[in-house]
Amino acid sequence: MTSQILVPLDGSALAERALPYATTLARGLLADLVLFRSVSFSSDIQGILNDSADAPLEQLKKEADDYLRQVAGQLEEAGLRAHPVVRHRPAAEAIVDYADHTDVQQIVMSTHGYSGISRWQHGSVAERVLQSASVPVFLVRAQRLESAPPACRRILVPLDGSALAEQVLPPAISLAQAFDAEMTLFQVAIVQASGSFTGEWYLPVQGILETARQDAQVYLDRVADRLKGDGFKVSTAMRVGAVADSIVDYAQVNHIDVIAMCTHGRTGLARWALGSVADRVLRAGHVPLLLVRAR
Repeated sequence: MTSQILVPLDGSALAERALPYATTLARGLLADLVLFRSVSFSSDIQGILNDSADAPLEQLKKEADDYLRQVAGQLEEAGLRAHPVVRHRPAAEAIVDYADHTDVQQIVMSTHGYSGISRWQHGSVAERVLQSASVPVFLVRAQRLESAPPACRRILVPLDGSALAEQVLPPAISLAQAFDAEMTLFQVAIVQASGSFTGEWYLPVQGILETARQDAQVYLDRVADRLKGDGFKVSTAMRVGAVADSIVDYAQVNHIDVIAMCTHGRTGLARWALGSVADRVLRAGHVPLLLVRAR
């Protein structure tokens, strides 16, 4: 069965900014596109309509289906396979349920939309999808407007040394294979401050810092050697400083096309909490994120 890429849309131009990435991925991964839209009334409107909600709901479904078929037709003219799907459920719940029960390889969506009777807030929806989805979620910042098909030549893969964080490697490898891209394995060497835990990090004395650098490089080299042995293009990079800022800065300076990372790691010496880091990278950076919920 052909794998599928699920693209949630709400009819807004902001949501459609995920389409260039979805189509590029579909070509590279030889996948079908599922154009997905959920329709529902807010609880207060549902209460006002009460038993008379069926007719407006059917109209919403028809409008949603017409819109998705129009988009699908444009994509099919470009040589892609696209299928419209409309569901009557809250957006995040509908997206996750569809992905769980079909052959969806990943979800590609914008992080912002606008609300209304037939709209949903992409920012909060994306967060809820990410918390529950069993497949990777590719998030595109909605304000990013592409004038040409987006490239995928360099993929930054932040790791923290844990097996949990390494769960991002299979989908990152799949992406690299599809686009013949180079993966840069990235780690931030940090040491937690002693005393009461504040969630902040500091630069330790030179001896401890050098040990942290060496440990990080040994780990990155070990993972890189394994991937190179399988024929992948891999490089490594290591920085010292605030984790999210280091990731964002490296991506900008080195023209990274996609950041692939897990949403959870483990805390402790030379470790960082990837959940909060991923959130800060998404908010501060401009590079799309391929996020995998670690299990």
